Amino acid sequence: MVTPELNTRVERRLDLNERLVWAGKPVPWAFSRQTLAAMLFGIPWSFITAMVMSGFIYGLFFAEDGREEPLPLIIGICIFFVPFVSIGVCMLGAPLWTRLRTPHWVYAVTDKRALIIGRFRTRDWRASELEFIDRADHRNGRSDLFFARGADRGHAHASEGLVGFRNLPAAEASAAEAALRRLCPKV
Repeated sequence: MVTPELNTRVERRLDLNERLVWAGKPVPWAFSRQTLAAMLFGIPWSFITAMVMSGFIYGLFFAEDGREEPLPLIIGICIFFVPFVSIGVCMLGAPLWTRLRTPHWVYAVTDKRALIIGRFRTRDWRASELEFIDRADHRNGRSDLFFARGADRGHAHASEGLVGFRNLPAAEASAAEAALRRLCPKV
């Protein structure tokens, strides 16, 4: 469904003499559910990192042997753990980062191309590049529309190699699929 807000946002990205046929937004929470595995793996990762890091710090500062550790060694060990802590924070926050990013996505089909418009980046596929359109309906009322370019043809049934409109409400997916099929009647 093309609302005035979506229409305005998409029109800024259109070429000269290009007409908007369909525009819609994905369901943001559905993307967050896909990142739960990363978050669950982040829990033991962060726990193990915290245990090892605290063991090193305890050994450096509270050792009973009376020796003084040089400051560069302490700083070096702390710097060594920065990537591990950063990875843990990113994995634990994956659902949040995805939830904050996806409400700004807009999917659109014009009379010349298909677009995925993000906050800072727009990806587009011309009608001549699309060689494959497939739809996957889910039990929870969402649908995914996949389309492939010539190089992606070998991954026709694996979602890893395809691009497309993911996590659309089923009614919106029907309208998007009809617009894509009008855009590429040969597919």
